[in-house]
Amino acid sequence: MQIGIRAHDIHIFDNPEKLAISLKEHDFHYVQFAPRVSLSELTHGGTKINFGLGNQVKQAFDKQGIKIAVLGCYINIIDPDLTKREQVLTQFKKYLSLAHSFGTELVATETGSVDPTFRKTPNNFTPIKISETINVIHDLVTTAEKTGTLIGIEPGVNHPIYSLEVTKELLQAIPSPNLQIILDPGSLIMNPDDDPVQILKRGIHDFGERIYAYHIKDYIYHDNHIEITPIGAGQANIESMLQTINAEQPNAYVIADELSANKIEVSLTRLQTMAQRI
Repeated sequence: MQIGIRAHDIHIFDNPEKLAISLKEHDFHYVQFAPRVSLSELTHGGTKINFGLGNQVKQAFDKQGIKIAVLGCYINIIDPDLTKREQVLTQFKKYLSLAHSFGTELVATETGSVDPTFRKTPNNFTPIKISETINVIHDLVTTAEKTGTLIGIEPGVNHPIYSLEVTKELLQAIPSPNLQIILDPGSLIMNPDDDPVQILKRGIHDFGERIYAYHIKDYIYHDNHIEITPIGAGQANIESMLQTINAEQPNAYVIADELSANKIEVSLTRLQTMAQRI
């Protein structure tokens, strides 16, 4: 089983060629790539991308045998400031039009928040806010259908699409195959006794055919939220999650998420050891 990584967890920035070489040295075959971070200066924080830059990145990664599985454009799609919202939605549509130049099919985002600090708040969970979010996603899906690309929505408790049930509601409201899910069980932990393995299994059961990729992270639950830990240092049964994914969807994209910067090598070694056993 192969594991991917967020490219910016390898701290090489604004140099696609060197980044690709380092990713190859770490034995990665696919990544999630966020221009906002990995190409911060070149793209003015992700706001300015173009076809030539996408092609440069693709060529650098192709040379090392690395696929950009997910192009990250994480924005606040329901920003209460409508001017800011329109700006970031225009940006996301631009990413959709450029996705193929980066060698990928899918652009991913979470669903934003009414709280600009993205704290968990019940104000995101109202029927009105959920409906508004679905309408915004529907507009983005229309663009994806025109550009022949995919949208990846990542549900999470800090956002309006905050549970498996609401994710099902979203997918039923927008049956287009151009809408896919990035499933991160850790991001759906609402309470301390929630089990990410069971969340993963229910998600695969309920809408597995619409899951494009998985995010995996370890954590401890503290003070009403999760705190990220190095892989193997938290309460998540990472190996059981990997086994579940591999049993249901062999060779699916599985991307390590939010790796602790000071323990990244330890986390990667543990992850790759687990993957080799599967």
